[in-house]
Amino acid sequence: MLCQSGSSHYFFHVRTFRDTFVILLVTGLHSTAAQLSALKSPDGRIEASIELPSPAAEEAPRWSARFRGSPLVSGQLGLQTKAEGDLLAGARLVLEHRRSVDEHIPVPFGRAAQASDRFKEVRLTLETREHRRIEVFFRAYNDAVAFRYVLLSQKDKASNAVISDELTSFELQGDPTAYAQYLENYNTSHEHAVNPSRYSELPARQLLDLPLTFSWPNGTYAAITEAALRHYAGMSLARSDEGAKEQLMCKLTPRPDGSKVAGPLPLQTPWRLVLIGDRPGALLESETVFCLNEPSLLTDTSWIKPGKITFHWWNGNVYDGKPGPPMLSFEMNRKYIEFCASNGIATHSITSTEEPIFPWYFQSNQGVGPGPDTDVSRSRADFPLSAIHRYAQEKHVRLWTWVHQAALRGRVEEAFAAFEKMGWSGMMVDFFDHDDQDSVEHAEAILAAAARHHIMIHFHGVWKPTGCERTFPNLMNHEGALNLEYLKWSNRCTPEHSLLLAFTRLVAGPMDYHLGGFRAMPRSEFKPEFVAPTVLGTRCHQLAMYVCFDNPNPMLADYPTAYENQPGFDFLKLVPTFWDETRVLVGEIGQVLVTARRKGKAWYIGGLSALQPRQLSLPLNFLGHGVYRARIWRDSAESEANPNTLENETRTLTAKDKLIMRVAFDGGFVAELRPATN
Repeated sequence: MLCQSGSSHYFFHVRTFRDTFVILLVTGLHSTAAQLSALKSPDGRIEASIELPSPAAEEAPRWSARFRGSPLVSGQLGLQTKAEGDLLAGARLVLEHRRSVDEHIPVPFGRAAQASDRFKEVRLTLETREHRRIEVFFRAYNDAVAFRYVLLSQKDKASNAVISDELTSFELQGDPTAYAQYLENYNTSHEHAVNPSRYSELPARQLLDLPLTFSWPNGTYAAITEAALRHYAGMSLARSDEGAKEQLMCKLTPRPDGSKVAGPLPLQTPWRLVLIGDRPGALLESETVFCLNEPSLLTDTSWIKPGKITFHWWNGNVYDGKPGPPMLSFEMNRKYIEFCASNGIATHSITSTEEPIFPWYFQSNQGVGPGPDTDVSRSRADFPLSAIHRYAQEKHVRLWTWVHQAALRGRVEEAFAAFEKMGWSGMMVDFFDHDDQDSVEHAEAILAAAARHHIMIHFHGVWKPTGCERTFPNLMNHEGALNLEYLKWSNRCTPEHSLLLAFTRLVAGPMDYHLGGFRAMPRSEFKPEFVAPTVLGTRCHQLAMYVCFDNPNPMLADYPTAYENQPGFDFLKLVPTFWDETRVLVGEIGQVLVTARRKGKAWYIGGLSALQPRQLSLPLNFLGHGVYRARIWRDSAESEANPNTLENETRTLTAKDKLIMRVAFDGGFVAELRPATN
């Protein structure tokens, strides 16, 4: 209740909100700041607060978060329009609304079958100096703090707004280790190395990609990212100038003309999100990014069928590691389709041809980029797509393909109507290389049209995921990672790099990584090969990525004869691609990751390691009652010299046991545990 005392002092009565008490003073005469102890998470470990200065001070509000009683992160709130400047500076509080939510959300193809959407929320309605209304939402989850701005529509105001900048900032307490990916500029594929450094040593004005992960000596971990990126520009961060306060400022990706965001009111920003945990694995178990998105826009999802997929571009457009028929020929695709049908691989993908490169669709200019006459609605004259599609249908194998995103601009609906008639069930859309508002809206138009025509989507050359797979379940995954394709021309995708990305990029959501390299080399013998490339890390390391990395449509990217009669291929044929439950058993950033995932009554465990041999002792108390039969694929004694070797073992285990595993240098292991039957 709002009470007036005199002409310019306002008091809110104390209100009880479960375990949260709020007292707010707003004054028009004095500069005394009003402290709003806004929220505690349902479990009480996270507390967020918002400081609202006196309107007379014309200062921006500030926010902060504490974890387990200690300060963790704070920052400024601010949203700037072209017409009115910073809307929040000098704004006064008009209304406060609180709610508590505790529900379970179904997750079709993710880390778990359902997500716990449990949070406490405060919505502050503010009035700006120009009498515009803006809302600030704050939520406290058990593993996160999230906030967003909503610029409201008003009868007496313009119906559109132009956001010239967002003044949100993040200031970390102490001097944690930062695991940063440096962006060269705003035009980027988001494929970079991870650079560990002290927070205080992050270069000033350097663009930093999200998620940006931090670790503190006391065992606290956090990651800054964004959720529900729709109709808005993507966000990166940059440290303020040398000598200034050590804070990370929001940087919205501009369009080529320099503008940031424009649109009709109400206009809402993505959620700005800090995931928080007392172990790094907690960041990977979180479903909060997913929960912060809108429910599915699709009423029928029965046609969405994730599964494993070939990707011949990675292996160099070969079937057996040697030159053969052209990749777009019926003969080559017949062999791939038969390989899929014989081994339970749901989908075969067909992309572009060997050098000189032309796409599968009509285009007269050479290269992957579209030209003036590019027409994705018709295939090349020398590509017998109809015959290939008929043969795939006979073998119950689905077909995917590749398309350049720019070839879809201005004709998205027409293109996907044609793709459906051609028989494509899925599409890799590539080369966004920008996350300005126009690119984000183009991506959503693609998802919407693809859904209307029952086509699943991979995004490549793209920003990190922000949970939009909840709204559009036909979005299978994003790339946005320096991944195993880089081994075709460099040695940059090392096991330790993969284990750095696992605790940074993977935190945001599914990560397409070009999995399935089955010809590993020791580091001393590795050299890049564009055709029939090899990989770093043991065979079991490669297998474990299928468990440790979220990806409902993972590739089997090597050529078919690299798999046939090879140890470990039996695991690739049986491992699921999405899960009912996920638990991270061991996590050390850049060093080791062990993840257990449940599908039905069976558990799958994958372990990735880098840089040294290890012996892991893994409690199995997550298992149910009874005895489990464990099938294990593990590094052999020879794996360091010959990383393609492995050993198999079968054991019986119970929840009281520990699984003791020795992994080789750059090694790994996988296990399938099923309830034993009498």
